Amino acid sequence: MKRLIFLFCFMGMLLFHGLLFAAQSTITESEGYACMGEDKSRKQTEETAMADAKRKAIERVSTYIKSETHVKDFELEKDLVSAYANANVKIIQELEKDWYKDATMGDCYKIKIKAEIIPDEKAMEKVSKGSSDDPSAPLNVNVWTDKKEYKNSDKIKGYLK
Repeated sequence: MKRLIFLFCFMGMLLFHGLLFAAQSTITESEGYACMGEDKSRKQTEETAMADAKRKAIERVSTYIKSETHVKDFELEKDLVSAYANANVKIIQELEKDWYKDATMGDCYKIKIKAEIIPDEKAMEKVSKGSSDDPSAPLNVNVWTDKKEYKNSDKIKGYLK
C-alpha cells in the first residue's frame, strides 16, 4: 500500500513538474528595420520596425515544428513539414533606435529591443490538432501531379487541394 501511495505521489510530482516548464519564457534581443517609402509616415515606419523586431524575437525563441509523413507500399506518398511561431512579446527595454538614410530606400528606421517571449501554449495546441474550421489557423495546401516521372516533352498536370 505504501508503494502505491509513493508511486502516485511520484507520478503527480512528475506531471506537475512538466506543467511548470511547459510555457517557460525566454529573454532575447532582436533588431527590426523599416523604410518610409511614399506610403508610410514616420510613426507608421517606427511601428513597422517594432513589429519586425518582435516577429524576429519570436521566431528566434519560439518556433513550433510539425512534421507529417505518409508511406504506402514502401513509397513516400506525402511529406509535410510546417513551422509556426506563436508567442506573446513583452518589451523589456528599447536598446537602440535610430533613423538613417539608405541610398536606395530613403529614410529608414532601425530599432533594437530586449524582450521577454512567452510561448502561447493554447495556440500551439490548436495548430497541432489541425482545426480546419478556425479561420485564424494556418492554411494547409496539398499539391501533386498525375505522374511520378516526366520525360522532356511531357505536359505536366498539377492538382491543388
